[in-house]
Amino acid sequence: MDKHIKIKVMTTIICLILSIFALYTFVFVAEVSKGWRMTLVIIAIFWIISGISNLVEYFGKRK
Repeated sequence: MDKHIKIKVMTTIICLILSIFALYTFVFVAEVSKGWRMTLVIIAIFWIISGISNLVEYFGKRK
């Protein structure tokens, strides 16, 4: 794995951890209405899915 891919993987893992923390915050800590809470939870879930998708792409099949 070259340096460019390693940097992308490390950045993606950091962002994935922050997205999980954001999801926790949106579910348990944020004091907003139910509509806003659901909106923020959906956004955080899509962030997590995006991060996992990027990791699968980086570690997937090599051409």
